[in-house]
Formats: sequence, structure tokens, C-alpha cells
Amino acid sequence: MSKINKKLKENSKNEDLKLPLNLKFDRHFSKPIYRKSLDSVVILFFILVIIGPIIYIYLTIFLNLPTIYRDVFNDEILGDLKWRIILEALAVSFSIAAIAVLIDIIIAFPTAIILTRYNFRGKKILDAMVDLPMAVPTSALGFSVLLYWGIFGVNPGFLLILLGHVIFTFPYIVRNMKIVLEKTDTLYEDAARTLGAPGFTVFRTITLPMMKEGIIAGAILAFTRSLGETGATIILSGLVETAPIVIVGFRRQLELPAASLIAGILIAISIILLFSIKFFTRKVGLPIKSVWPGFEKHLSHKSLRVIRDALTGTVLLLLILIPSFYIITRVIGADIIDELFLGKDYKWAYLYVAFMNSIYIAILAVFINLLVGIPFAFIIVKRSWGRIITILDTILDIPIAIPSAALGFAIFMFWGPAGIGLFQPGFYMILFVHITFTFPYMVRPIIGVLESTNVGVEEAARTLGASNMTVFRKITFPSIKQGILAGCIMVFTRSLGETGATIVVMGNIRTVPVLIVDWVEANAFASAIFASTVVIIFSAFLILALRAVRTQGGK
Repeated sequence: MSKINKKLKENSKNEDLKLPLNLKFDRHFSKPIYRKSLDSVVILFFILVIIGPIIYIYLTIFLNLPTIYRDVFNDEILGDLKWRIILEALAVSFSIAAIAVLIDIIIAFPTAIILTRYNFRGKKILDAMVDLPMAVPTSALGFSVLLYWGIFGVNPGFLLILLGHVIFTFPYIVRNMKIVLEKTDTLYEDAARTLGAPGFTVFRTITLPMMKEGIIAGAILAFTRSLGETGATIILSGLVETAPIVIVGFRRQLELPAASLIAGILIAISIILLFSIKFFTRKVGLPIKSVWPGFEKHLSHKSLRVIRDALTGTVLLLLILIPSFYIITRVIGADIIDELFLGKDYKWAYLYVAFMNSIYIAILAVFINLLVGIPFAFIIVKRSWGRIITILDTILDIPIAIPSAALGFAIFMFWGPAGIGLFQPGFYMILFVHITFTFPYMVRPIIGVLESTNVGVEEAARTLGASNMTVFRKITFPSIKQGILAGCIMVFTRSLGETGATIVVMGNIRTVPVLIVDWVEANAFASAIFASTVVIIFSAFLILALRAVRTQGGK
């Protein structure tokens, strides 16, 4: 038997010698040791990047409880003033988030139905414009909102923050509703109408229950997004402080115990909300048993439907779309040339440097997340690790849910001078923060494409003698290119627009969103208008590119 095994090995070696160099390379790196090593490196990266900072922030709180108690609850001079500031900021943040989500849902219901169930000229343009506030840097969006509502005498404060938060949380709810509606067959709706059910009854008893998961998931994501917004809030806040603004303030004043406490509270709330998505979408039901044929028949009248659609379009324009892009109309009237290009303080040079910083950081974040994101997606989809995969898959979304200022502070404490000491505030710490919160945006599209690939083709190739590396290079990679490209665009866009986490770790480095905040605070409105317009147009191109990629991938 040993002689047979030796003979087989010799034949295998002889066959390997006859292979082309690239296939020899593929076969060598298809050995289990390389796959296991890569999996280990990727999991280690994931633990350090995603889990490490979060665990460390709570470890910091636990180890510094006496200091936190003394500084936050029992200061010799201020007493419990910092704790009262934290409570008030949390109350403001929760109030704004709750009201914004409620307004979003009211507008998003008819908007999602119009975008999925109607066909009309300009539908694709409207669909893209609805998604655009999600990609535009929130500092630029907030400045546009400030200028727009300033026309009507709305001053910075609670109301203006709320109007801003309605805009950039709205796409999260609409998109989740749209995804659910697009996946559901209209057969049941058509059958109910055929049997004489009024349109409103069909919506309440069939369409609405189908939208349940999209409503709940979108509402929770929008709530956490509002809870953590920093860039636009700083511009719109006036004297009002939200929780992320308090984190930034404590960080600037080096009040690290107080900043750790409020960051820990926000992170805990966000994680609970994230985990509740799966629970509520399965457990929560909607009251649909009762039917009122006469009343609902009147509500389903064509004239009321036309009024509803017209009102939806009007509110969408006046409350969401026009405020988002109003700033572009101010470019012509602004004194941009004198202030930005001819001024003695060289603002154009600061803008150029900040823009290049944003581009470099975004490109590096894309590159690093691509290197790690592809093998991590393979772990989630291809490995049979049982509950470990479920845990990793759930933890993956944590950076999306956590307020960026809180996440930035956690990373500052973990990797910065107060923790491991590997990074100082500046370019590389900004980069590391951007890698962390954009990682899910790279992995999720790849997972989605991997789950829909034809496994049989890969197995057939292996049966015919292809190595795992050859199968990946020749079959798997070409089939997931759309997901990779979509992930790259999403990471680049998200990195380009981030403000809150960047402010916490930036040191003396500036990115474009932070520079816009600085210029608005300094009343350099013309320069801020120009910079905001540039990033809005650039983000629009990226969104259009992403939509084109998704459209091609769906063919």
C-alpha cells in the first residue's frame, strides 16, 4: 500500500512539473495551511478593528470608576454638572431621533410605494435623488439646510437640528421599505383588488405587513444614525448640545473619563438597537384583522389617491430634496473668488490639502478593506463554523449602528496615547477610524453576491482538477466583481463624507467635511458654499456610479 501511495505522489509531482507557472502558483497556495493562516489573520484583524475598541472603552470605564465618579458625579467645584450635561444631551438626542424617525416614516410610506409600484418619467432620477443625502457629507448637507431654512427665519437650535436629521435619516427608511417591496410579488395585492378589496384595505392588510421588516429595520437604523450625527449637528445646533457634540467637547477639553462614560452609553444603546432588529422584525405583528369596507372604500377613491401623491411629492421636495441641494443655488451669488482664491489667508490651499487628504484616506480605506473584506466575506459564506459565523455576521454591522463620534473616541482610547499608543491623532488615526466604520460597507455587498453565485460550477471545476486558487481566480472572482466594485464605491463615499469620528481623532489634519465645519463656524460662508458644492457634486457622481454597478449586477 505504501508503494502505491509513493507512486501516486510521484505521479502528482510529475504532473505539477508539467503545469504552467501560474497554475503551479495556484496549486501551491491552495494548500490548507495558507487558507487557515489567512482566516486567522482576517479574524485577528476583525477582532482588533471592530471588537477591540468597543471592549476597551468599557474596560476603561470599569477601571476608572472612582475617577469617573469624582469627575462626573462629585466634582469639588462643579458637583454633578457634567452628569446633568450628559443626561440633557442624551435627552435631546433621543427626542430629535424619535421625532425625525416618525416624520420620516410618514413621508417614506407613500414615497416607497410611488418608487416601487408606479412607472413614470423621471422615476430613476427621483430615486437617485432620494438616496443622495445618504452619501453627501453631512457637514455640507447641514450647511445647505442652514442656508435654506434661514430664508424662513429658522435659527440654529432644536428645530433646525430636527429638520436636518429628517433629511439624512430619510433615505435609510425609504431604502429599507423599497428593498422589501421590490422583493415581494404583487400577486396577492392584485388578487385582493380583483376580489373587490379597496386600495386602502389592500395596503393595510397586505402591503403594510409585507413592509414590516423594512419599516422596523429602517426605523432603527435611522434612529441610530440620528443619534450619532455630528457634522451637520454642529452647524445647526446653536446653543443646543446633542450627545455626539458633548463627546467632541469633552475630548477637546481632555475630559476623558466623562467622554468615555457618554461614549459607552451611546455604544451600548446602539448595539441593543442593532440586535433588536432581528428580534422585532420576527416577533412584532401588525393589527390587520379588522376591516371597514365602507370607510376604506372612501379612502381608496382616486381623487384622494391623487391628493396623497401630490402632497407626498410636495413634502418630499420642500422638506427633503430642495433643502439638501439648495446650497448649489448660492454659488452664483457668493463672493467665492475674493474670499477663497484672492484672500491673503490662502483658503484655496487649505481646501486643496483637505480635499487631497480626504481622497488619500478614502483610497487607502478602500484598499485595506478590500484586502481584508474579500476573505472575511468568504468566511461568512463559505466556512461551516456554526454559531461563530452567526456571531461574526451580527458583529459585522456594529460600526454602522454606533454613533461615529463614540466609535472615533473608542478607537482614540484603544489605539491612541491613552491605550496601546500605536497612533497619535492625525492622518493615520483618521485612516484607521475610517477603515473601521467602512468595513461593513465593503463586506456586505460581497456577501450578497457570494450567496447568489452558482456553487455547482465551482464544484465542477474542482472535480476536473482545478485547485481552490484557480477556481477563485477563474470562476469566483469574476462572478463577484460587481459586489467588490459596489463595496469600493460605498466605502469611498462613506469615508469621504465622515465628520464626527474624524473630528475626534484628527489632530492638526483636516478633511473636507471638517474644513466646511471650520469655515461655517468662522463665518467664511462663501468658501464653505464652494467646498460643499464640490463634495455634493462629487458624491452625486459616486452615487450614480454605484447605481449603475448595481443595475448591471442585477441583469
